[in-house]
Amino acid sequence: MTRTKLLTVVFIAGLAMLVSADAQDMSAEDRQKMLENVTQADRNDDGAISRSEFETLIDLNAADALGRAARVKSSGRFGMVFNRLDANGDGFLTQQEMQEMAEARG
Repeated sequence: MTRTKLLTVVFIAGLAMLVSADAQDMSAEDRQKMLENVTQADRNDDGAISRSEFETLIDLNAADALGRAARVKSSGRFGMVFNRLDANGDGFLTQQEMQEMAEARG
């Protein structure tokens, strides 16, 4: 598994918790869609999600009716959600931040 692929899988776990009321209830098909969306949103393939890439990700997830993405999109609260996830405030969602969030939510 490539580093980028591994990072993407970790992002899926963390972002699934964001967009789904219960990540364990996501179907394999929805997890696959989310994986494709994360890969597509990470335009520069650096394994981190910037604010603009996050907006793209939410747009893609909303179009696929994944979890709460449509609510985030319709309310325009991209920034609020992104800032909540960006624990160190550096403007990027990283593997470590997503892993810590997933662990904190159990």
